[in-house]
Amino acid sequence: MGCRGDNDPLDVCEIGLRVIKPGGVRPVKVLGVLCMIDDGEADWKIVTIDATDKWAPFLNNIEDVENHLPGQLEAIREWFRTYKIPDGKPPNVFGLDEKFMDKKYAMGIIKECNHAWKDLITGKKQRSAEYNMCDDGVKKLVRKLSTSNLADMLNEEEDENVDGLVQAEGEGIDF
Repeated sequence: MGCRGDNDPLDVCEIGLRVIKPGGVRPVKVLGVLCMIDDGEADWKIVTIDATDKWAPFLNNIEDVENHLPGQLEAIREWFRTYKIPDGKPPNVFGLDEKFMDKKYAMGIIKECNHAWKDLITGKKQRSAEYNMCDDGVKKLVRKLSTSNLADMLNEEEDENVDGLVQAEGEGIDF
């Protein structure tokens, strides 16, 4: 693929029937992932279903989505391909031959991104040049967030085993 990540939080596309208000949090099952290329960078789209959705017992991996909800994956890909066109941008392209990858692959992406986040907030990895161009007020705020409650969250998460059931926020979901 040859693309670096976009340094944004992971995007989650939840395919359940229930509508949730922006900022709402609920448990979801990870089903798979789609790799969109945005401005030359990988922009991962994690496909999930609300753990309490009536379809959840039947959907355990990305292949199940195509088997039980034919056309759903194609519709998701086409939406991500075209959603920036009204803003005058070209259609988006995808990596991995435009294929949705399975749950195991998605969990690897989630763990890799979570590890990179931990390295960033603990100071093991330095911030990008864009961060260095920020004014001192922004740097102080980021430093305060990175060294306070976020670092404490790491200690709480160390013992947890991620098995595909994760918490996700509504609209513009960040992990």
